[in-house]
Amino acid sequence: MDLDIPRPVADMIDAANRFDTDDFMAPFAPDAMVNDRHRQFWGVDAIRAWCEIEITGDHVTITPVDVIHHYGDVIVTAEVDGDYDKSDLPPVLVLQFYLSLRAGKIVQCMLLPVGGRKLSKATETSEAATPYADPVPTGLPG
Repeated sequence: MDLDIPRPVADMIDAANRFDTDDFMAPFAPDAMVNDRHRQFWGVDAIRAWCEIEITGDHVTITPVDVIHHYGDVIVTAEVDGDYDKSDLPPVLVLQFYLSLRAGKIVQCMLLPVGGRKLSKATETSEAATPYADPVPTGLPG
């Protein structure tokens, strides 16, 4: 299945699946930002440290299942597996990688669970907003 993944993103995914930190870092711009679980990693030094522990260090594999091109950015939906603590996770972890590319480099990557994150406590505001939230569409034309 051809998912039309831009080369820098495909290179990042391939490197993750080979547990190769240097190749994982190659597509990132020097001042890129990664946001994983609401933690921000700015610049290649911080992203490399995160990668060495939580991507290549945890032997994370990324299997894309869908790609959406959205106003020049790309959203990759992927099954993610690895040697990390899975005690509070679903049997198959599916994340969306929201990526911004500029001049052939990844400048921003945000990792979010499909459907958003669980709120620790339902509030009047979060419950009121829930009916208005739409799922991320799939298969939109680029």
